[in-house]
Amino acid sequence: MSTQSEQASSFSSIKERWEPRIERFRRGWDRYTRHKMGVIGLAIMVMYILWALFPSVFAPHRPEWQAYIGYTNGYMPSDAVLPHPPAFGDPFFAPLGTNEAGQGVFTLIVYATKDALYIGFAAGLLSSLVGVPLGLISGFYGDTWIDEAIQRIVDVMYGMPFLPFLIVLVAIRGISTTNIILGIAITSWLNNCILIRGETLSLKERAYVESAQVAGASDTRIVFRHIMPNVVPLAFVYLAQDAAAAIIAQASLAYLGLADFTKISWGTMIESVKAHNMIYSAPWWLIPPGLAITALAAAFYFIGFSIEDVVNPQD
Repeated sequence: MSTQSEQASSFSSIKERWEPRIERFRRGWDRYTRHKMGVIGLAIMVMYILWALFPSVFAPHRPEWQAYIGYTNGYMPSDAVLPHPPAFGDPFFAPLGTNEAGQGVFTLIVYATKDALYIGFAAGLLSSLVGVPLGLISGFYGDTWIDEAIQRIVDVMYGMPFLPFLIVLVAIRGISTTNIILGIAITSWLNNCILIRGETLSLKERAYVESAQVAGASDTRIVFRHIMPNVVPLAFVYLAQDAAAAIIAQASLAYLGLADFTKISWGTMIESVKAHNMIYSAPWWLIPPGLAITALAAAFYFIGFSIEDVVNPQD
């Protein structure tokens, strides 16, 4: 009997602790869904995530598939037209056409999604992992040598041009996805740091922070236990923005020829169109990867904008 009462008491305690959090999440979700842009961005993001996780389900072919081959006794006919415009079963199925090698454009777009999301999320997360702690420390120790040191580093980094720095870094360290992510993260944490610093300067004047100081709490506990939970939602907003910027930056590097061409990516698809001088003659090859980049970047921005309204409501 006592065991049952203890279990009931434990369940009641857990329920009391989680009910306010669930209610806050429900209110935040209700506010988020009021934004059509946020809902559209989330729908696009879910679609891309599904493409990344299950590409073979959505792509009509494997990446190594080539038009005509398999339909003409395993060889490419001499009169084959490549790149081929969209075809829907005659002589093959390629809803967005093919590239110069006969690979399906839609298939390549689907299989390139995984790397695009990886670069976006990894660069955004690394940027936050650097910028948020430095912003918290800088803001908490405002007007001290610690704050000054961090802000001078930020000033120096702001003077470094973004794309030329990435080009030099990739040229020195080699063209790889990891180096591209590191290069983007190194230059994108600055906004996080400055904005989190400003928010921390405001939060540290709050009564609950002063109470924690009077109670003898350490600086580390105050920063990471009392202030950081209040800036994390804001950090998610800038993580989404950094992820969008990373995807665009990677596509820009690929267009300039500074990308890992052993992997499929939307940027390398556009670069390939340029290299074959078919920008005007094969729009079905050029436009889809450009739209894929635009849609994913827009999804991140839409989600970030809507989260910002949930975190800092204006009405």
